[in-house]
Amino acid sequence: MHRFNSPPSWPDPPTATWRPPLGWEPDPEWPDAPAGWGFWINRHGRPASGPIGAYGAVDAGRLELATADRCLLLMHS
Repeated sequence: MHRFNSPPSWPDPPTATWRPPLGWEPDPEWPDAPAGWGFWINRHGRPASGPIGAYGAVDAGRLELATADRCLLLMHS
């Protein structure tokens, strides 16, 4: 289970299990996250890549490609 890790200057998520919905973007009035900030941590509190398609996930671009062409989804399974 991955948990969203808000930067220190952002508000805390509404619940401990909250995940940004697909397409979510932070409020433009919030300050930028520190350079290299890890937005996702695993159940042990260690940095994680995050769920595919989620904000701040390392591999977030794959979902956009997969939704553009169903064949690409099979290629990344």
